[in-house]
Amino acid sequence: MQIIAPDEKRTALMRTLGSMLGPTRVAPGCLDARLYSDLDKRKTLFLVEEWESREQFDRSLNMAKLSAIVAAIELSSEAPVVRVDAVEREEGVDALALHRSVAGGLQTVLIETRGSTDTKREI
Repeated sequence: MQIIAPDEKRTALMRTLGSMLGPTRVAPGCLDARLYSDLDKRKTLFLVEEWESREQFDRSLNMAKLSAIVAAIELSSEAPVVRVDAVEREEGVDALALHRSVAGGLQTVLIETRGSTDTKREI
């Protein structure tokens, strides 16, 4: 969720959103929960959660969490941007090797993906 925090309400908004982090992080299926501030646009805050599955995310939306989200929205100066992404596959830094030119032959790159077997590609 991206939310705009007016200067006079920024601290209250950060407390409201921050209060959700601890309970969210210990919820079954939560991989991570973080609150970020945009360095270029100081008023912009991002609440990011990563879940093992959509079902576990849905189960985490209890009344306390929804109340905190509504309270944060009421403190914001604009409507929030809410986005739920489903990630089919993740790749690490090795994926960057696919985009560099390799002189003198092929190079094998190991690509790790969550929830599947490692794959080797020749480039």
